[in-house]
Amino acid sequence: MYEMHVGIAVSGARPVWHVVAHGQRAALCGQPFGPEEDTQTDHHCLPCMTAFQRRMQVTEPA
Repeated sequence: MYEMHVGIAVSGARPVWHVVAHGQRAALCGQPFGPEEDTQTDHHCLPCMTAFQRRMQVTEPA
């Protein structure tokens, strides 16, 4: 299971949504995060979203 958490972008520029595996303290992009921040954003972490997409791709049965 995966969750979405707001944290600072890898670039450190702004808050973004990160993808986090349940029970982990770091996002799929490797960015650590602290306690849940009360920050709103419409931006997403591209490295997290790319890693999540790769994990969700299902190989077609032959």
